[in-house]
Amino acid sequence: MPCQGPFAGASKPRSEFGNAAHGRAVRIRHNAPMDPSRPRPIVYVVAGPPGSGKSTLGRALAQHTGAVVLDQDVATNPLMAQLARLVGAGDDLDHPGLRGPVRDARYECLLDLAADNTGIGRDVVMIAPFTRECSDPVAWDRLSAQVGGAQVQLVWVTVSPEIALARRVARNLARDRTAQPGVVPPAVPPPVVDHLAASGSADPEAEAVRVAGLVARG
Repeated sequence: MPCQGPFAGASKPRSEFGNAAHGRAVRIRHNAPMDPSRPRPIVYVVAGPPGSGKSTLGRALAQHTGAVVLDQDVATNPLMAQLARLVGAGDDLDHPGLRGPVRDARYECLLDLAADNTGIGRDVVMIAPFTRECSDPVAWDRLSAQVGGAQVQLVWVTVSPEIALARRVARNLARDRTAQPGVVPPAVPPPVVDHLAASGSADPEAEAVRVAGLVARG
């Protein structure tokens, strides 16, 4: 059953399971037709490596544009924590038992919430790693098709590997346990799909204004 968004009404998308390539079920959303007299909503997909500042920039972007902010951690981590205990993963949300179908379901929740909001004409900022979608054009096209006919813009947030490491060590969350002081990981390659590069080192409010100004509403 898809996650329910914060808004209910006639425009709420209805989801069904359909057959997908590689034998994996995907959701087919049936959204109410958008009002052609209104501009298409924009979905800002804010992604980036751990410690890049995507949550900070995503929230600044939502505040500047008035978009609904959907952070994957906020939306799904309480449920993920319970699942982690059930599979014996403790507080490790990157445990192998939480990958595959669980990962897919986690993103489906985020996409359902986004489709709920675009269905009533609201812009959305989605914040998550989106690793698969950034590295696979087919996965990216699938995501773009799942958010209710909205205009979709990938915003790729980066900082230097040294800054990302320092941030992860300082915040000391369970998901950062692999971050070791002095052990700088290699830089994460940029997405293979079209994207807008953003700095996680710049002032978040100023960077949000810059990013929003570069996204032309279609």
